[in-house]
Amino acid sequence: MKATDVDVDALADFTLRLIGAESLSGHEEKVAELVAVEMRSLGMKVEVDELGNVTGTLEAGKGPCVLVDSHMDTVGVTEPSAWSHSPRGERVGNRIYGRGSMDMKGPLAASVYGAASLASTMNAGKVVVSASVAEELVEGPATVRVAERVRPDYAVICEATSLRLATGQRGRAEITVQVRGRPTHSSRPELGLNAADAMADVIVALRGLELSHHPVLGDGILVLTDVLSSPYPGLSVVPDACVATFDRRTLPGESESAILDPIMKLIAEALERTGASGTATIAEDNFHTYTGAAVVAKNFAPAWYVEPETPFVAQAAQGLREAGLGTEMSHYAFCTNGSGTAGRLGIPTIGFGPGDEQMAHRVDEFIELDQLVSAARGYAAILGKWLDSSP
Repeated sequence: MKATDVDVDALADFTLRLIGAESLSGHEEKVAELVAVEMRSLGMKVEVDELGNVTGTLEAGKGPCVLVDSHMDTVGVTEPSAWSHSPRGERVGNRIYGRGSMDMKGPLAASVYGAASLASTMNAGKVVVSASVAEELVEGPATVRVAERVRPDYAVICEATSLRLATGQRGRAEITVQVRGRPTHSSRPELGLNAADAMADVIVALRGLELSHHPVLGDGILVLTDVLSSPYPGLSVVPDACVATFDRRTLPGESESAILDPIMKLIAEALERTGASGTATIAEDNFHTYTGAAVVAKNFAPAWYVEPETPFVAQAAQGLREAGLGTEMSHYAFCTNGSGTAGRLGIPTIGFGPGDEQMAHRVDEFIELDQLVSAARGYAAILGKWLDSSP
């Protein structure tokens, strides 16, 4: 099936309106309302679930179901005066500037307009465009909630790929290491057990952690991101507790236990001579969405990868080729909601989106309007090819 033309000015206007509506994680309600109104105007059936995820559905009878996902939330702007153009949205020539222009209100707008361009030509299947919440807090859980409801045969993650097809990503786990000692006056350290000193031994030991390698996605990584002893500040007292946070970038097939067990082994070896005790756990996110719904989720986003020769990837590439777009393969350097669709649920998933991922969270974030238009055409091409096939 072929898409109809994308209204370039309407797409640009929608993108700017989305950027103009601030939507920090947990406060996406203004963007959610804009998305719902736009989807309805384009002929989609709109639903908002208990978390606040907005979905727009086009349905044309029996056939595959495709989920197209973007998140509505953004990180904040700490210093607006550092921007050359308004972080609340500004079009300058072929560029649209603003917080979220690339990550990821521009891709969201392109996905809505790309899917809608198929409305008059769909003759089979279902397309569900998802605008999900709280991805900047934890990747996956909100989109999993949508996917469990609509049960897609395929999924497209719309994070920026510079219009390449992304076939995977490393995963992410936030590891909390806790060490317990024994307090004493700092003038008599021999009477206590310094948890901060013991943590230093742990940190050095974890530098020797053997990490796996993937031929495409690269190396697993363990990065220390913060350390805090208690009591703090420690005035004339040896700290009896210390906590450190590590960012662990994972590879396909690495489970929670596969990540934690080697860390626990090194912690035990590092603390053996001191007598301190230590544990390692995967941190939990605990927050409320803009609807008031409580979310408790482990900060573990599984890695995923699919071979480019896999039939559904080849079909997507063929659709892009037929639309006059490139078919270069790539992968994400960061985590996405694909950790939910592919990593947790095993749904055949690709990434495809406009914009340069290096612009994420930066001053003067922007996206090229030409890329938005090409992305909308690309989404229509991929969806059309999948809807014409059997799952």
